[in-house]
Amino acid sequence: MTIKQRIISFLQNNLAGIDDDDLARALNLKSRQQANSRCRALEIEGLVVRRRVDGKIHNYWTGHDIVVPPDARPVSDNYRIILPKHEYWFWEGNVQATVINALVEQGYLIHFSADTASHQRGIDIVAEVNGKPLWVSVKGYPRGTDKTKPSLQASHWFKKAIFDMIEYRERDKNVALAVAFPDFPRYHYFAQKITWLKPVANFVYFWVKENGEVIVE
Repeated sequence: MTIKQRIISFLQNNLAGIDDDDLARALNLKSRQQANSRCRALEIEGLVVRRRVDGKIHNYWTGHDIVVPPDARPVSDNYRIILPKHEYWFWEGNVQATVINALVEQGYLIHFSADTASHQRGIDIVAEVNGKPLWVSVKGYPRGTDKTKPSLQASHWFKKAIFDMIEYRERDKNVALAVAFPDFPRYHYFAQKITWLKPVANFVYFWVKENGEVIVE
């Protein structure tokens, strides 16, 4: 079986939950990160829920009735991200962190945040408030290369984020959707060209400013 299949099988037979370290040891995995990354991916698929218990994140299978300890707290309890200081403010990782911090201040629980530095695949931010899930696609603004102008690269990034909205809406008709961009005129220009799509796909824009403010449109 693959690592994913082994983890699923283990969690299905251990409904009391288990943390990443113990899971890696139980399945004799090479590293804790293997358990962590697979369980985070399973959470995106809706097969696993991750909750903090006594300071450690535990994984619970959702395919059956699960027994979550009463003192288990969401992963995002008091969860904030410190922005890296070595990158430009409009780097994707900074935009993502700013949005997460703003969501936490509004009472959202953060179930998952993709590792943008390693280009981890999947939904960039998975959050929840009052039982309502929120999926966010995040983009930064390109610095450009010798061969590609930032404005041209930005058009590709914008299209990719918008396609995420279409794909996510097809995947789930009820989840709240948002796309986050740094507040650059180029992105506003593209947004104005497809105003008809926003109410159809039912998503909002998060415009992230350099001062850390997040404007919802």
